[in-house]
Amino acid sequence: MAAPTTSAVGAAGMGPGQTGDTGASTSPGGSNSQSTVKAIGKTGWYDGFDITVDKATVVPDGSGGARVTIDITYKNNTTDDKMISVTPTLQVGDQIDGGADFTDPTVPGKGSAAGTVTTSVKKLGDAGHLIDTLTLVYGPASANQTKIPLKADAKVDSIQPKTLPITGTLVQGHTTVQVTGATLTPSYTKDERGKMELALHVKLIGGGDISDGGANIFTEYFSIKTPDGQSLVADQRGFIDELLDRNQTIDNPKDLATFVVASPGTGAYVLSYDATKGQTPAATLAVTVN
Repeated sequence: MAAPTTSAVGAAGMGPGQTGDTGASTSPGGSNSQSTVKAIGKTGWYDGFDITVDKATVVPDGSGGARVTIDITYKNNTTDDKMISVTPTLQVGDQIDGGADFTDPTVPGKGSAAGTVTTSVKKLGDAGHLIDTLTLVYGPASANQTKIPLKADAKVDSIQPKTLPITGTLVQGHTTVQVTGATLTPSYTKDERGKMELALHVKLIGGGDISDGGANIFTEYFSIKTPDGQSLVADQRGFIDELLDRNQTIDNPKDLATFVVASPGTGAYVLSYDATKGQTPAATLAVTVN
């Protein structure tokens, strides 16, 4: 939607400020007479994406105001084509600019695509100061937000996901479960601020004695004991639903035993696999997250 000329940015752009911009020119009357382009080069992380704010551009409109454009690169770290799951917000000082317009692309799996944020100011003062007041915010306050301020000396507030070199084997009956890797990422679910998602990829191998019709492997067969002694059943957000035949190997990249754990998520865990609902001892694997 088009940004109104009375957006919150208008007030922010009227104050004095320092600028390290390039391409700015000031007329004798004190207003910018040509575009101001400022390289940003800051990255945050959200919902499987690396989000890099590349630059911000302020273009005077000839009527004392200006158009502001923020260029963003979205790098999709998942294997699915996807768009970021939330509409970000543009914060101006401590106010939300309700008139900002976001172009959020659908990004190919493991690919990158460009996005933009645009808004207008009714009255432009110092373009460099205006850019310095802007912050991009991804996610609600009740979740793990990502905040990317455009001011050069302001730090990005974001948790970088980790890829973990965790491997191991669990055997119960005629089923072998191989853990082939893991990730530790912030939860972006509402009301889970301060929580992390520990996701372990599992490869399933069926033995030669699996009965006709195969063996079902479900999410709830996996559980974990946390460093503080809690026992957690795998969450359905890492959905596992496989039918394993004898002598079959299933190596599905989406088979993730996922657990919602307290931040920072590091420490010693014990992973369990039990397809018998306690009728036989569970297979276990010690897991250390650094």
